[in-house]
Amino acid sequence: MVDKQKDELESQPNPVMHVIAPITAIGATMVMRKVLMSAYAHRTGKNAPDPRDPGVPLGRALLWAVGIAATAAAVEVVVFRMMNRGGHSG
Repeated sequence: MVDKQKDELESQPNPVMHVIAPITAIGATMVMRKVLMSAYAHRTGKNAPDPRDPGVPLGRALLWAVGIAATAAAVEVVVFRMMNRGGHSG
């Protein structure tokens, strides 16, 4: 019975991580977005497409938005996993 309670406690995230992890994920996402925009500019010689610019073709704007969103989601998952892994003892 004690082992079951210990396992349940270890599977729950640290309450402090509910505050720190989202802030860290936002920061990491902002950094990754800057890296992607810089890599795009370096690779193509042009600035990354601005999805709000009506002069950018819809397909190109959508492709860029999907790429940024997928990267942001992946960064968020990695940050939350790393933060929660460090919050457990055992």
